[in-house]
Order: sequence, then C-alpha cells, then structure tokens
Amino acid sequence: MNLRNISIRVLAAVISVLLASCIDSREEFWIEADGGGRAQITCTIPAAVARLHGGDDGIRKLIADFLHATPSIKRPNHEVVTAGGRTTVAVEYEFDSALDLMAASSRESLERLPSAAGHFLGRMQAEWSGRSLEITRRISPGEALPGAAFMPASSLEGRLVTIMHLPVPASDSNATRTENRGRTLVWETPFAMAVKSPVTYRFKMRAPLPWNLLGWIVAPLALLGGVVWIRRISVRAAA
Repeated sequence: MNLRNISIRVLAAVISVLLASCIDSREEFWIEADGGGRAQITCTIPAAVARLHGGDDGIRKLIADFLHATPSIKRPNHEVVTAGGRTTVAVEYEFDSALDLMAASSRESLERLPSAAGHFLGRMQAEWSGRSLEITRRISPGEALPGAAFMPASSLEGRLVTIMHLPVPASDSNATRTENRGRTLVWETPFAMAVKSPVTYRFKMRAPLPWNLLGWIVAPLALLGGVVWIRRISVRAAA
C-alpha cells in the first residue's frame, strides 16, 4: 500500500470520528412581497466538531461576529447548546432585502467564519429577465470535509433541508417538492450525497409589485430613457 492510500485512509478515519453519527441542517426562509423577510436555521453536528472551534462559547462568538458584520441581517438571535455528544446551533434573523442578504455571501463578513462554513453557506447568484428573477445557490459540503467522499454512506447519515416560502408561485425550480400551490419550495438532500458532489438550489419567480428590489433595475433604465428623450428634444431644438 503506497503512502498516498495510507494518507487517505487516515484522513477518512479522522473524519469518521468527527462525524460519528450525522450532520443535520434545516433552513427555512420566508420572503415577503416587498423583498424583506425572515429566516430560521438549525444545524446539529457532533460535539467533537464544535470543540475544534472552541466549543459552545467559540461557536457563539463566531456566529455573533458574522451576524454583526452583515448589515443586511436585522434583529438576529442565536443559541448554541451541546447535549449527548451533539451540538445544536440555532439562528433566527430578519432582513429588509433578500438580494442584500444574498450579496452577503460574497462579502468580507464570511471571512469571520471558518472556511468550512463558507462551503456550507455556499454562493448565491441572482439574474433578472424582465420582471422574472432567477436565484441560484451552490453549496459544496465535500470541500468543507476533505476525504469524506471516500467514506461509506453509512458513516455520513443526516440530511440537509432547505425550505423557501415565496410571495408568489415559482415559475420554475429544481426543488425536491413544492407545496402551497407552488409558493413553498422544499429541497431535501441526504448528507452522504451532498459530500459526494456540490448541491445546487435554483428557482425562478415573477417579482411582485410593489417590490423595492425592482427599483434596482427600473431606475437605471428610466434614467437611460430620460437621457435619450432629452437628447432627442435637444436635437429637434437645434434643427
């Protein structure tokens, strides 16, 4: 057996100790017609993982620093509790703008968290097409846990659940299932699958009016139209 194979097996063994049981997470977001909303996030991990970052107090500080450094997060509340070898992290907050919140995933506030957390939070992207907004999020738990891909699925129990409540029905999505006539999207991913390859969440909806975020698109176009209109008047006056 060569050195590379030994290293992989040792790394997998270490990870299997840290993940001895499972990792579960549940994210739930409510987005209102004006673009604001609230979120509830709960994640349960082995206490051994939490101890690597200072235990309950260390995790609390990491989360508090991140929440404080993210202006788009309003009225946050968080708690960290360890019992029976499991550490549960619960976070609640509100936001005035869903797109401002998304932008936080690419800002320096993420640097206050361990690099592994960034892979779980993922990267988000928003694209407009007329009044339709498409949001895509990609997470890479496998990059946060090097060597996990070599472990058997039985050692990677648990699941990742993301629930999105929208103000209008989604016109398209890759959700595991939809509820509430398309207004609620649910993604459920086995943790063992998530560490094998990145997970992508995607949905598209027509932005309701009034939505203050729409002003980001409408205002520049209106300004451009005004400039063209003024130029036309100037040309006619000169003629």
